Amino acid sequence: MPVIKDDEVLLKVHAVGICGSDIQMYHGLHKYMTYPVIPGHEVGAEIVEVGKAVKDYKVGDRVTVEPQIYCGHCYSCEIGRFNVCESLKVKGVHADGFMAEYVACEEKYLHHCPSDMPFDIAALVEPLAVGVGSVKRSHYKGANIAVIGAGTIGNLVAQSAQALGAGHVLVTDMMEKKLEYARACGIEHCINTTDISLGEAIDQAFGHRRADVIIDAAGVRGSWKAALEASRTSSEIVITGNFKEPMELEVPRIQRREVNIIGHMMYVREDFADAIRFLAEGTVKSDGFITQRYKPEQYDEAFKFIDQNPTDVIKAMIEF
Repeated sequence: MPVIKDDEVLLKVHAVGICGSDIQMYHGLHKYMTYPVIPGHEVGAEIVEVGKAVKDYKVGDRVTVEPQIYCGHCYSCEIGRFNVCESLKVKGVHADGFMAEYVACEEKYLHHCPSDMPFDIAALVEPLAVGVGSVKRSHYKGANIAVIGAGTIGNLVAQSAQALGAGHVLVTDMMEKKLEYARACGIEHCINTTDISLGEAIDQAFGHRRADVIIDAAGVRGSWKAALEASRTSSEIVITGNFKEPMELEVPRIQRREVNIIGHMMYVREDFADAIRFLAEGTVKSDGFITQRYKPEQYDEAFKFIDQNPTDVIKAMIEF
């Protein structure tokens, strides 16, 4: 049992989501992780003890946690961009995460969840905050936004775009099952790009204006190439997918079209607040989002299932 410091709370963990980056770690492909580590960065938990200096939380509060560990004094932190802190660490990747029955956590990383929000839905706040943060990196208001990839993050990016006030939203994928779920979530345009290009899908959805913003939530060589080829003059490409290898960069095309390439890393605190609100209000659909549920002792079984059945998984959840 962890012993908490004065500025910490003790969390009883109820639900932890398995993320695509966890799968990369499982295979040893995550470029930035540190061994040894307790994984898990998507969490729904209950406070069972509070430190003497904790002011805004009490025993019994239902919370989720911002898993970023930041210094608070570098320039990025000074301007509120804790997500790109010069010494950033992430719980569950570089430091111990939440795949444990009880975890000590500093108050500054906590977020209140409504008392009636199920713990498994609270664990969806973190990936939804990624989607919110991704959209906010662009000029999204009234924009035509195309999202590459209809998996967990791509779906949440597309739903976030609609919730935040984009003009029209398209999500593409080559897995029809993922697109079927995207349609069930109310995403406006869902197109299979198995037999057509991303550019053709964008033409179908948006017409001659095409896409103002292309968000790559897939993070593979094919998606990067497709995004660049489908970009039009003055469009924005937001890189959200977790790339595993370097990509070629066609600089003349970017220059001559004045295409804006935008990096995106996780979220800021306001994105968490939006994500909690969208889930609580039902603005972002979560029904059916959790496709598999496992106990902690089935952790390895969960990873193997995700590996072998990628079309059947939106979000697998570990429940304590």
